[in-house]
Amino acid sequence: MKKKLLFLLTALLLSGASAFAQGGTTGPLTWELDNGTLTISGAGPMPNYDYENSLPPWIDYHESITAIVMETGVTSIGDCAFLSCISLTSITIPESITTIGDYAFYNCSSLISITIPNSVTTIGEWAFS
Repeated sequence: MKKKLLFLLTALLLSGASAFAQGGTTGPLTWELDNGTLTISGAGPMPNYDYENSLPPWIDYHESITAIVMETGVTSIGDCAFLSCISLTSITIPESITTIGDYAFYNCSSLISITIPNSVTTIGEWAFS
């Protein structure tokens, strides 16, 4: 009986693990994904990524990201940062952002509206394709 109870408790805990927030660091920034919202915070540029060798650390969750909040202090959006975030519908870009990298929002077909602040002076190739 104790083994069955322990097994059920373990299974229950493991099944709920994906409901908790995920997060980590990337370059000088931190990221947290909670209930579909990816928040990027810290100070400085986001690293560049590519689709062959260096994927963003939130790539395992890219299909469940519905909103992105970039906090003031982040200065760039890296290449391929949000590649194929197919459920993404909104993003908040602060005035501290000056660069949006190549392919940054490539294949984000659900993103229908975005406000780019005047501080952005460079938008990379295929950034919104």
